[in-house]
Amino acid sequence: MDVRTRSETSSAEQGFTLIELLVYSLLLMVVLAIVGSVLISSMRVERTVRRVTQTSSAGQLAVASVETGIRNSSGFFLTAVGADQLLLARTARGTAAVVWGCEAWYYSASAGTIHYKHSTAIIPTPNASQLNQWLLLVDGVTPNSGSTIFLEVVSGKNLDIVFNVSADDNPNIAIASSAVSRAGPGGAPLCY
Repeated sequence: MDVRTRSETSSAEQGFTLIELLVYSLLLMVVLAIVGSVLISSMRVERTVRRVTQTSSAGQLAVASVETGIRNSSGFFLTAVGADQLLLARTARGTAAVVWGCEAWYYSASAGTIHYKHSTAIIPTPNASQLNQWLLLVDGVTPNSGSTIFLEVVSGKNLDIVFNVSADDNPNIAIASSAVSRAGPGGAPLCY
């Protein structure tokens, strides 16, 4: 027969003391604080990576638009509009039958944007309200050096595109490419 004394029974059923509970709670709070700070840090890094990736992609898509237009053009015309630049090209589209059209890219130095427009007729130099109706390709654009992003290498045939894109507080992303007009003689319409 198991005979226990009253002091043995009460000490076995005693449980945790208040001090032990406070120590365990403090340790739990320290662990939760560490896990929480790691989680918050990883969320900040993820947000930064996403913003840099989106900015880089937008800059690359803008360059791809210009490259494709210039490659498919019979020629292009680059002009300064104050501190801004307007790039016009007569481009060929289509697979079965070639259809000629006009394409334009407008770099706004003050807004730091590149806009795009396609038309079957001449595209005039836009004013501020008209530019809002153009497709915005990328914002946060600054020239890599100098004050221009479009550099005509060979008149009407070869174009360099060089600029930086801002990704908020992160370092600028450098974008650079070249395009050569390859479509040959163009048809109507006259775009410039």
